[in-house]
Amino acid sequence: MVRPNMALADIGTDHAYLPIWLAKQGLVSRAIAADIRPGPLQSAQQNIRRYRVEELVSTRLSNGLEEIFSVEADDIVIAGMGGEMMIQIIENALWLRQKEKRLILQPMTSIPELREYLAKRGFAVLREQAVVEDGHAYSVMQLQYAPEKIIMDSLYPYIGKLDAATEDNREYMRKVITQLEKKAGGLSISGKLEEAAALKNTAEKIRIKMEKER
Repeated sequence: MVRPNMALADIGTDHAYLPIWLAKQGLVSRAIAADIRPGPLQSAQQNIRRYRVEELVSTRLSNGLEEIFSVEADDIVIAGMGGEMMIQIIENALWLRQKEKRLILQPMTSIPELREYLAKRGFAVLREQAVVEDGHAYSVMQLQYAPEKIIMDSLYPYIGKLDAATEDNREYMRKVITQLEKKAGGLSISGKLEEAAALKNTAEKIRIKMEKER
């Protein structure tokens, strides 16, 4: 989902494998590998030298996007962290609301809350797809600040713009259905029958969507 020949910022880069790979493939004009911790940045610097991409990839000690300037990044990747943390990072970087910027997010937790936050702040999902690795299903989304493009329905917080065209997407949907039904079961036990019924209804709508689109 990273656009070709754009400047990249990888937030929470850890070992910088993503920007290094993109640089080696000739897919980015330059990249900043950013992390809040010095330790991972040292590993990132070693890997950048190891793969000989020093001219394209630099490191930056930064709390989210605080030390990244608008002119330095076109595509901003935030992957492998919780949705709550992503919300904080995005909320503190007003320059992400420039139309030419793209956000590429792969959240680990609080995903419905993140999707709802992004929509309320005017960020529209342009593309979304799921990836299954080691038995775990993850969703990756590309966003642009474009309030006019936002279309939300009752399923949007849970599956975003995913369709059932690929097995990975279907696996992600099955995971969401399981989570919704489990939560509904807990609500039923605690006597919150109306909330439980709403979640069961949402799970069934996702199941129907899967059957229609596969």
